[in-house]
Amino acid sequence: MSDYRTILFDRRDAVAQIQFNRPHARNSLTDETSAEFADAVERTSRDASIRVLLIRGNGKDFCPGADVKAYHGDPDVQAGHDDARPEDFRSSILLHEMPAVTVAAIRGGCAGAGFGYACACDIRVADRSARFNTAFLDVGVAGDMGVPWSLPRLIGAARARDLSFLPRKFDAAEAHAIGLLARLFPDEVFEAEVEALLARLCGMAPLALRGLKANYLAAERMDFADYVALETERHLELFDSEDRVEAFAAFAEKRPGRFQGR
Repeated sequence: MSDYRTILFDRRDAVAQIQFNRPHARNSLTDETSAEFADAVERTSRDASIRVLLIRGNGKDFCPGADVKAYHGDPDVQAGHDDARPEDFRSSILLHEMPAVTVAAIRGGCAGAGFGYACACDIRVADRSARFNTAFLDVGVAGDMGVPWSLPRLIGAARARDLSFLPRKFDAAEAHAIGLLARLFPDEVFEAEVEALLARLCGMAPLALRGLKANYLAAERMDFADYVALETERHLELFDSEDRVEAFAAFAEKRPGRFQGR
């Protein structure tokens, strides 16, 4: 399904997968990679049949951010020009706001823009090889892919500022301890655990899964009373759905649900 040069894009049932695909350069980003990633994320966000989007890297690394060596040799960059398109920076917005649940499966390096993409996802999991760094201050920019917005919401303002103003590498165990990672898996079972997580998400009632994502997004912009009113309205809508009836029956009978998305 992939028609890109620097990423891989494929789909299996209700799961779409985007892989950064420059393993020779640790999956670092070029303008082409950023543009292709943005296009694939946009395509996914428009497809209502996709329930889950998995983001990962092909090879040993997730994405360590920009290919600094390549940019350093680029005369346009040296002259202060950046060919990245404004729409390429929408990727992190779409990862956060698209109807599908977004999952970052992280191995190896995850820094800079790659770190920003991961922070924009709904769920982050990793194996013990994962290494993280905000890194943007090290290369003279004041944020990357929304990290100053997303990171405080994930780990708290004090820790986020510390990791941003004093960038450093930190390992998967620390990332898990501070709440950046939802789950940390041993290397040898990482692939199986990721597959199990995807299967569990796809086994949920699709209308409820999408509704829950919408509820979390709405809650970020509303006070508590207004949010509860919205949640109540959505609850009543879902309660009348065929999938809700099936979910009750499946739960009572201790069996997987057979959902139709209606």
